[in-house]
Amino acid sequence: HLVSPPLPPLPPTKGTVMHITVVGGGNSTPIFAALAKDAGHEVAILTRRPADWNKDDIGFVNEDLDYFPQAELRVGIDLVTDDPALCIPQTDLIFIAGLPIHHNPTVLARIRPHLDMQKKVFIGSICAYGGFNWVAAEALGPGNYSLFGTQLIPWCCGTLEYGRTGLVIGAKRLLRIATEDGRDSDGVKPILAKILKMPFLTDTDFIASTLWPNNPSLHPPILYGLFKDWDGKSPYDPDKVPTLIYKDLRTDSAVTLVEMDTDLCAIVAGLRGALPQNGHLVDNDFSMKACVMQNYEEQITCAWDTVSCIMSNKAFAKHRIPYTAIEGGVVPTLAHKFFETDLPFGLCTMKDIANMVGVAVPCIDKMILWNQKLIGKEYLTASGKIDGKHASECVLPSAFGLDAKTLEFGNRSRTANGAEKKQKT
Repeated sequence: HLVSPPLPPLPPTKGTVMHITVVGGGNSTPIFAALAKDAGHEVAILTRRPADWNKDDIGFVNEDLDYFPQAELRVGIDLVTDDPALCIPQTDLIFIAGLPIHHNPTVLARIRPHLDMQKKVFIGSICAYGGFNWVAAEALGPGNYSLFGTQLIPWCCGTLEYGRTGLVIGAKRLLRIATEDGRDSDGVKPILAKILKMPFLTDTDFIASTLWPNNPSLHPPILYGLFKDWDGKSPYDPDKVPTLIYKDLRTDSAVTLVEMDTDLCAIVAGLRGALPQNGHLVDNDFSMKACVMQNYEEQITCAWDTVSCIMSNKAFAKHRIPYTAIEGGVVPTLAHKFFETDLPFGLCTMKDIANMVGVAVPCIDKMILWNQKLIGKEYLTASGKIDGKHASECVLPSAFGLDAKTLEFGNRSRTANGAEKKQKT
């Protein structure tokens, strides 16, 4: 554990200048932090590795000049710390941006003692899927905070130098912002639009974001197609396995990806019957091809079908499969978000919702059983439910006391005094 530097807390900000805290140290952190500072805000980064950052030189290299006309943006921010007491009490907007979402409960619990629960603070995630609103409400309890999330990460991105330079490979051309009522009544969208340099932001809610094609719809089917017969130990010849997860898509992965797409669309169709008034579910096409085309159309060179959209997407071209070298070759790296996050915060969440609406999801079932065996967990059992001995590690709406009729608003009242949220109109 690194001791925070002896820096005073940031002073409160005034007017349109906000105090923004970016939580995490991953790929998106230097990008969002630099953009927020460039937009005129006071910016802090809360990370467990502050000594690896230089607050006076943070930024990103940009390969998508149609999104942002500068090839590089560099700024100095105001604080990098591992101590939430130095940045959270005066913050106006907290953005969890640079860590896998299975860490969200722990991070939110660390933040909670330092939050002013009477103040309107925006608390959001760069990954709104996995029931972020349910997880946040459970971790934070009652308060006047306003939850939000980007339905998808704003850019396909990477890290060129940890603690200093990120990489924007390709930015979204459409980005939905999830809020608790699906209408952004608290007004976070204009703030994010200026920071992200994306004037086209539009509304969605958290249940639509949890089911929108995202990491759990992509990584598990591709990896299942590649490694479904792996015994969990034997090495692969590194020259015979793909390194680029999307660009080098193989046949079995493509088949499983299409099967996953079918399962997910079936869940959405079932939920539309339970929530016919929810326009975010009813009026949008949740198919993978439609999603990818909406976000990256000009960066896709072959839009023939779902698989070609993914393989020919310039923004996806550099993402790699993580391998670990062992004697005799390589094996997939299991201690990675592809295996540890997309399962309990993605596939298991979808399976729980599928059970609520009575929809069979054979592809999701087989991927859960395969993945949980590889990482030594038991989530899905012979009962057809996520009720195994490690089920408490999963984000399950049923465990929050929700059902198909209450999924869209979640497990949090709108105000600290327990008043129920107003219904969407």
